[in-house]
Amino acid sequence: MSVYIREPVVQGMFYPAKRDSLTKMVSTFLLNAKPKVQKEKELLGLIVPHAGYVYSGGCAAHAYKLIKGQRFDTVIVIGPSHYTMLDGSSVWAKGEYVTSLGSVNIDEEAASYLLDKGPDIEFYQVAHMQEHSVEVQIPFLQYVLKSKFELVPIIIGNPSYDYTSRLADTIYSLIKGNHKKYLIVASTDLSHYHNDQVAKRMDRSVIELVKTMNKEELDRSIKTGTGEACGMGSILTLLFLAEKFGTRSIDILNITNSGEVSGDKERVVGYMSAAVYRS
Repeated sequence: MSVYIREPVVQGMFYPAKRDSLTKMVSTFLLNAKPKVQKEKELLGLIVPHAGYVYSGGCAAHAYKLIKGQRFDTVIVIGPSHYTMLDGSSVWAKGEYVTSLGSVNIDEEAASYLLDKGPDIEFYQVAHMQEHSVEVQIPFLQYVLKSKFELVPIIIGNPSYDYTSRLADTIYSLIKGNHKKYLIVASTDLSHYHNDQVAKRMDRSVIELVKTMNKEELDRSIKTGTGEACGMGSILTLLFLAEKFGTRSIDILNITNSGEVSGDKERVVGYMSAAVYRS
């Protein structure tokens, strides 16, 4: 088997391993999702959670329903690195990503551009091998985008304000004026393992800063611990990109936490989904 085929590692844990079960779960989430749609605006990106589907799938569906049946040539999925130390980020540069719904080809031209032009971007396969933050987005994308799309998976190890600004510059130079239609997916969960009351307070503060695109305060909030988001690098990169495309605010689609499903209100993980439109 090619070393450039990234096999699924969290199916059967984060989402069903069997195709029929996965399809049924995703379709049910999408059926129940009622997101606010702005048909007059062009979608630039989505912010979505990356926990197990039973906990966060319903939240993610509010974002993915916006693109159901649409056509995108390339989807750039940006997720945090939970397991590997990286000075910058790693892009899976060739081959394909596989789930129980099939395989998705890598946009090798786009990946090559990022490797050549980007700040501290490398093709470091180890960073992807156990990472779930990108993988869990793929089945949703496969289900809602019936047309063929290509993928650029990016794992961020350096979520700093300066680094994500430079990464956004590179992605912007790739997609601005390009004949291809791109979608950016920022993968993140919010607060981790606080009780429901504390979690909701922390999450509300982060979500308000995301909504108003207050990047400086958002970065400060995470650094000081008043807010939490494991995918802060993903969010900041998308917000920097949105700013370049004239976006003034973010549409928050859904807010929830794991306790709403599990019933355990003492140790919850927070989730949000949001839509980012070009001006």
